Amino acid sequence: MLKRALSFLFLGSVLSTGCSTPPETKPSPESCEALPSAVRERLEPFVTERMQQGHIPGLSLVILQGGQPVCVKGYGLANQETNRPMTPKTLVSIGSTTKSMTALALMQQVEAGTVDLEAPVTRYLPWFRTADGLQEQILVKHLLTHTSGLPMGYFWDGSLDDGALERRVRSLADVKLRFTPGQGEEYSNDGFAVAGLIVQTVAGKPFAQYLTESVFTPLGMSHTHLDLVSVEEPDLVAQGYAWTRGQLHPTSPPWSSAHVPAGAATFTSAEDVGRYFSGLLTRGQGPGGRVLSAEGVERMWQPLVIPTSGMGWVLSQQFGRRMVSHGGSTLNSGSMFLMFPSDNTAVAVLSNLKTKVSEEVALGVAAMLFGEEPAPASPSRDRAPSTFVPDTRVWQDYVGSFDTAVGPVSISVDEGRLWASFGMAQPAIRGELEAYGDNEFIERDEYGLLEGTKVSFQHEPDGDLLLLFDGQPIGQRVP
Repeated sequence: MLKRALSFLFLGSVLSTGCSTPPETKPSPESCEALPSAVRERLEPFVTERMQQGHIPGLSLVILQGGQPVCVKGYGLANQETNRPMTPKTLVSIGSTTKSMTALALMQQVEAGTVDLEAPVTRYLPWFRTADGLQEQILVKHLLTHTSGLPMGYFWDGSLDDGALERRVRSLADVKLRFTPGQGEEYSNDGFAVAGLIVQTVAGKPFAQYLTESVFTPLGMSHTHLDLVSVEEPDLVAQGYAWTRGQLHPTSPPWSSAHVPAGAATFTSAEDVGRYFSGLLTRGQGPGGRVLSAEGVERMWQPLVIPTSGMGWVLSQQFGRRMVSHGGSTLNSGSMFLMFPSDNTAVAVLSNLKTKVSEEVALGVAAMLFGEEPAPASPSRDRAPSTFVPDTRVWQDYVGSFDTAVGPVSISVDEGRLWASFGMAQPAIRGELEAYGDNEFIERDEYGLLEGTKVSFQHEPDGDLLLLFDGQPIGQRVP
């Protein structure tokens, strides 16, 4: 649990010198004094340089060693328009790192005996259906490991009422699975929506209320919220941004409580993430009580269906150590959580821009902690505005609907511009394909969703038309 430095004055007897003992000062996490000097000296230059390269307005960082925060800092601005700085207390919308919290909530029900990971979802939601009738094959464990077959999707229709979560899960009756449950892997926000509804149903209270009472409160995460309405100090909330067409734009996209278990609207601070990590690294014990048994926490970090996935966590090896991690993003913010359980070490980055640079910063900081060099920065995806004058007649050959790894994509021509509509988001996100050649485009949209992605098309001998992102086929046109 995060604490500010306390000075202790020892007033015991001074038998030999007649002098009192000088105060002892515990290093403040905000000063990062507890870090090795070699790391501390490199930390700020590294973070600020990567922020500049990635166009990140504001970023907060928390580092744990020995299971406790040793560095909690803010960099840059939480709001560029008001010049408000990012601090360890600034609230950032973290996105999908919430999934580990949802998995923890569901594991609480497993330990309480009200949920069985091997049971079908229909045991807890008897009405649950999918369009292909395979709902009985979806087990609870499939939801937590992205192996249910439910497609990737992002739901942001602005519905905030208490019934939004159940309505979303009921709407999956119109959705076909991408594969037989347990026989593949596809990242699925809807899978975690279903998991959250199971928690809500068996606990008999709204999911947000349950998570607050049973996870956040015992872990001391008093400034973590699942909606903006409950934030008592709105000035603490970071403004989110999008980077597109070479500029930063403040954005405030709507969100939906239908995807709260997947991370649609979790606002938290670096300080509270430090408390979350502390509770996990102490194997479930928080300042307000135990949230899960030590065995239950460890079980979340073990393969359940596939080798690379625990419950709400990605499993891998990094720096010669076991790493459990997860990234998160919304349309205007992001986060990255890294934990090294055997070393009682953790790193988290929260940023008010959706960018992969958050992950690079977190991994770079972890590398320094373990005496290794951070990986080089990824090449910039920035590209100057095009001067190419297209023959728009060529574009008609690309028009159509594509079934892709990122969901349905529709290509259309409107008012002399080529557009891509991404159906993975509901409502769909529409982006312009800026032409740099007859078959060379860069995606641009108001949220910078795929900013800088190179888009092209490829004809196959059998007549199929492939859609390529950065030179790699991601799907083909539907006949």
